[in-house]
Amino acid sequence: MNELIYNIRYIFQEYLSSQNVCFFNIPEYQRGYKWTAENVKQLLNDLKNFGLHRQTAEEFYCLQNITVAKGSLYGKPCMNVIDGQQRLTTLYIIISYIQRSLTHKILPADADILRYSVRTSTDAFLREKVQTGELWNKEINPDDAESKDRYYIMEVAKAVDDWFKENTLNIGVILDNLKLIVNQVDNGEEETVFASLNGGKVDLDGADLIRAILITRAARQKYPTIVSEKRIRQIANDDIDMNIHISVSSQGKIHEYRVKLGVELDKMSLWWSDKDVIDYFEQLLPNRISQNRSFKYRDYPIDLLYYAFYEVFRSKLPVEGRDMNLRHFENGIDMNSNPGDDHLEFWCELKELHLTLMDWYNDAETHNLIGYLMYNFKSDIITFERLYSIWKVAKGKADFKNTIKRIIRYQLAALYGDIDGGKETLSKVIVGEKNDDIEEKLICLRRDILNTSTYNWYDSQLTSKILPLLDILPRTIEKGRRKEQTFLPLKQKYLKHVTSEEDKEHVRSQTRPMDEKDMTEEDKQLLLEENRKGLNSIGNIVLLHKSINRSYGNDKLILKMVRIYSEHVMDNVNAFIRPHTLDVFMSKMKSIDVNGVDDHEVYWSEEDIKRTVQDIDAKLTSYLDFPKFINTDNSNQNNG
Repeated sequence: MNELIYNIRYIFQEYLSSQNVCFFNIPEYQRGYKWTAENVKQLLNDLKNFGLHRQTAEEFYCLQNITVAKGSLYGKPCMNVIDGQQRLTTLYIIISYIQRSLTHKILPADADILRYSVRTSTDAFLREKVQTGELWNKEINPDDAESKDRYYIMEVAKAVDDWFKENTLNIGVILDNLKLIVNQVDNGEEETVFASLNGGKVDLDGADLIRAILITRAARQKYPTIVSEKRIRQIANDDIDMNIHISVSSQGKIHEYRVKLGVELDKMSLWWSDKDVIDYFEQLLPNRISQNRSFKYRDYPIDLLYYAFYEVFRSKLPVEGRDMNLRHFENGIDMNSNPGDDHLEFWCELKELHLTLMDWYNDAETHNLIGYLMYNFKSDIITFERLYSIWKVAKGKADFKNTIKRIIRYQLAALYGDIDGGKETLSKVIVGEKNDDIEEKLICLRRDILNTSTYNWYDSQLTSKILPLLDILPRTIEKGRRKEQTFLPLKQKYLKHVTSEEDKEHVRSQTRPMDEKDMTEEDKQLLLEENRKGLNSIGNIVLLHKSINRSYGNDKLILKMVRIYSEHVMDNVNAFIRPHTLDVFMSKMKSIDVNGVDDHEVYWSEEDIKRTVQDIDAKLTSYLDFPKFINTDNSNQNNG
């Protein structure tokens, strides 16, 4: 695999001859030149800023890509520019301006470098006025232009002149540190490629550009080609002919590593293209990622990995604003204070992050804990970056999971009652420091979970956090004669309560039907009183998808159970039903099977509610290590 990234000096002086062609050609299907003064000034300002902050000679500024294909014009071999004519022409104009002070020209006046094959007047203007430098010998007035192409060329040329009169910029930054990715495709297909890149409005994504940077740079740093003269003399004890070229590793090894790296990137990209993986991780990352124009993860899902990398390593990347762009990656990442291997370090850290995120996703318990925490409590202090930092210092998977559980406990306590908190309190929670205020709130929370008479869980905002939490707890399954606890990896929609898509539903109907003809007033009042007992207890509330819930209406419990069983267990018509919701309805069905209760007697009783709240309390206490307490409420006797 040849080099893909070239500096501007090489592109205009050596690239064409290296490809055995004479010049760059802008083919007939290309539209006219349309860069503006603002465009070129932004580029020059960026280059100036880059030059001021550049720390090593290896760092470069990447102006994305040009796409080319070999062709011929007037019987001469050329390189047709399929995509990138605007960038290439602009660079041609800038070089023509700055080389006026150079003895050895980058673009000699008689050189055949850039051709506009159809727009002959534009072609002549570029070579006779721009390339020779004659254009800048007098005041430039774009309004005097005879065509649209000339207008924009003159506007950019004037902007370049104006900018350099007020600013200084080392010519070496432009010629040696400004680089382009050159993407060469097979000839004969150029118009098809052009249509997809331009007519279809599809530019190369940040994922393509990062791939090119990694493949070309990381391999060279993995196998540095030349041993320094000093090192050679150390090894040979001066007994060596220094005129002999000595290579530690062959070009073959570099090529082999590039191929291997490309294959690994393809495998990573395939994993990230899974819809469930996308749904899961896009919720873990900041909401602003969907607005990024350079990295479109819905088209290139591996961009989610680059977003994750950016969030984790922001402190070690050049950060300009909040939006990620290619500049954050083009120079690699320096983890060992050795600038000579930053792209290789970038690749190694990227692989480690990818494997970590695969581990998070594939381990059911970790998957559910992280998903539940981030989908419900993601904030400025509970971030993806913090999650990864916790993972890096954890003593193992169990330690990491326990830390996430402590954060969930803290969030529930904070939501239940006011707690002095913020970053400082969260930091103490993460390291396991005991907080009496949190423990006290959790005891009160347990009391209200067990309270089936006065606490209104139907109107509590905490209900939509606790009910989804029940879905991620370990589930008991039967394996032969044994029972085992396991975790089911849940999809995104199960891990959070989506208010716009779900309803809180009373298991027992709020309006119990009565046979008024055969009932006395006293019986009616007793029945109404019985129906009110525990109505808004958490043991009488589940979450149901609106499309399902609204179709049930005020069906009797037996009818709801039959429909849920047939639609979700047997026919799988409506796949979205929460595990806890299914457990509640199926638990009554199991008791019917055991006790042989007649259909007309099926009712979600006060005893069912008490049994359910005790089960909820026991599961939460066991899994999240809620504090113990002695419950003095005789109606709900529970020794925590």
